[in-house]
Amino acid sequence: IYKRLFDRTVHRINASFADLRPANLPKDMQDSFSHIGILDIYGFENLQHNSFEQLCINLANERLQQYFVENVLRAEQELYKREGLPWTGLALPDATPVFTAIGQVFKTLDEYSQNLMNRVGKPTDRSFCQKVLDEANKDAMRKDVLKQLKMGGGGRKSAAGPALNEGFIIKHYAGQVEYKTSGWLDKNNDRLLTECEELICDSSDPLVKSLGDEDSLAARAPLFKSISKKYARDLEAL
Repeated sequence: IYKRLFDRTVHRINASFADLRPANLPKDMQDSFSHIGILDIYGFENLQHNSFEQLCINLANERLQQYFVENVLRAEQELYKREGLPWTGLALPDATPVFTAIGQVFKTLDEYSQNLMNRVGKPTDRSFCQKVLDEANKDAMRKDVLKQLKMGGGGRKSAAGPALNEGFIIKHYAGQVEYKTSGWLDKNNDRLLTECEELICDSSDPLVKSLGDEDSLAARAPLFKSISKKYARDLEAL
């Protein structure tokens, strides 16, 4: 309820800017002319246990880092060249392989989360992780960024640690991070349980009731709402 109320508040504030837009503003510029957005500057995270949330946070950091490289460091080098200053060009980092690897993780996650929601096959967190590893190994660019978990002493993980198909390692600009993929298929679905959605839609409070998603209740099949896709889309829009 809080999330939906927050989204509605931002939408209504942005809609209220309509009166400030010039009458002859082209249609393709109307949405971006006046609006508010919130950018929460995340800190790069490498915790004892890294999950889906940490991958999203670290993707945002990769985007911000790449923005800095392209719009500050590269621009400074070009400025030095234009002004004729003696300068030895620096090899600037390119995070494209990381973006590609995480993008494929999200794509595979959406596929498995949707299959789980629709009860297609027998998707599990482990089978999802194995598919991610297999796909990465087929791509020369991604296999250098996304790797299998390291085995412990004796050639296998310890009894307390995850199996090799329960996580993966991604090489970020700030260092390698080991992600555990347990629970990711459920975490990636933003749809409420039908019972919870019904409670909101049947609420006696008009405001709460208006936040209900009638379409999801009316749908014959359960609706899948990808968190990773929305997150990536919002991040790209920044």
